[in-house]
Amino acid sequence: MRSREITVGWRELREAALSATRWGWPVVPGTFLGPGQRWYGREGARRLGPIQDDWRENPVTDPAEAYEVWCEHPYGVLLVCGRGVDVLELPQRLRGLLAFPEVPQVPLAMTAPPVRWLLVTATGSGALSGELARAGVRLHTAGAWVALPPTTVGFLSPQRWLEPPQHPGTRRLRTADEVQHGLLTALLRSRLGTKPGDDDEE
Repeated sequence: MRSREITVGWRELREAALSATRWGWPVVPGTFLGPGQRWYGREGARRLGPIQDDWRENPVTDPAEAYEVWCEHPYGVLLVCGRGVDVLELPQRLRGLLAFPEVPQVPLAMTAPPVRWLLVTATGSGALSGELARAGVRLHTAGAWVALPPTTVGFLSPQRWLEPPQHPGTRRLRTADEVQHGLLTALLRSRLGTKPGDDDEE
């Protein structure tokens, strides 16, 4: 891309990267959609993904570095999981679990269709409950990345926050294990069953 004009969307992505590093969340720049609905940021890119091969080893953790990187291009903002932060992903049909008081309140994002719910947690044991796995829940931890709002994942709407993260120090993240315990309790109390539905398919 030749244009260096900082658009509104670009500023929002840069602010998202800055905010993440201020919260202590490691992030890496991702590919992004540009003119002609092509993916930019990495040669041959066909979808969203990290622009560097060593993204696991060298995430951006400093706000000053984040500002510099996201001034270059409107990169996607990808959270590196397993380094203090994990993400639990729920299929659309399990949204009702989030209303149960047993489920701790954590930052919550919604993906573009097919809709899924992303619960941001502190890194836990790295293991996912078998019951939750059978219900279609996924745990993103070491070796994984997740797109943070307002990153565009595909040709549809970008990710967006439903429960935005708080400022540093106002509310600690609950661990993935704590949130799983709450989800499992809610699942057992609900009538949602344990078999994945149609929206769980890739």
